[in-house]
Amino acid sequence: MNILKNLKQRWPFILAGLLIVVGITLNLYAASHFLKPNTNPLPPPPPPTAIQPPNPPETLPPQTEPKYGHFPYPEANQNNLIIISSYAQKQYQRFEKMHTEAALALMKMIYAARDEGVWIVPVSGFRTIAYQETLFQAQIQRRGSPEEAAKLSAPAGYSEHHTGYAIDLADGNFPKQDITYEFANTNAFRWLNKHAKEYGFELSFPENNPQGISYEPWHWRFIASPSAAKIFAGAKNP
Repeated sequence: MNILKNLKQRWPFILAGLLIVVGITLNLYAASHFLKPNTNPLPPPPPPTAIQPPNPPETLPPQTEPKYGHFPYPEANQNNLIIISSYAQKQYQRFEKMHTEAALALMKMIYAARDEGVWIVPVSGFRTIAYQETLFQAQIQRRGSPEEAAKLSAPAGYSEHHTGYAIDLADGNFPKQDITYEFANTNAFRWLNKHAKEYGFELSFPENNPQGISYEPWHWRFIASPSAAKIFAGAKNP
C-alpha cells in the first residue's frame, strides 16, 4: 500500500519527466532527419528584389579577314542560348542549342512542317571555337590540307555555328541521310526550300555560292533579327 501511495504521489513528477524525455527525443530525430543541409545541386533562387546583372556582350573574334572562303564569327554568349533538341543516343547523345530568337523561329518552322507531314530534325546547332578546332583538325587528317578541309568544314573562329544562329537539319524519315548530300532529295529539304524564308532562315551554302564553299543542303542560318542580320551581313546570299 505504501508503494502505491508513494507512486500516486510521485506520478505528476514521473509524467513530467517522461514528457521531457519524449520532447528531447523528438527534437533529436527531427534534427537528424528533417533539418539536413540543402543538398539540391541547383542554387537557390535570388530574392524577389535582387537585380540580375545583364548578360555580358558576345565576344567578337580577333580575326577580320576571311580564311579559306569563310568569314570570322563571334562565339555566342551561352547565356543567350537555349536547348532546342537532343540528337543521337547513349555516349553520342548531344543537347543542341541555338540563340533564343533563332530557336523560337525554328520551333515554329518545325511544327509548321509537321502539320504538312514533314519531319525536320535539328542535328547540330551552336559550337564553341574549341570544338570547331577539333572538327577542323579531323577534317585536315581526312582531306590532307587545311585548304581542302575548309571546303567541307570551317576553321575554328570562322564557323557560322559559333553564332548560335546556324543549324544543320535532317529529315527524320531518313536518318541515314543526316549531313549528307542525299538530304537534298528529301521532303524536308524540299519543304525548307519553299518555306524556310517565311521563318527567317536561308541556306548558307547553296550551289555555286560566292564564298566557294561546298554545297551544304543541310546548313541553314537565321537572318531575321537585327543582331543576326548584322552578323551575317558580309555573307548574305543575293
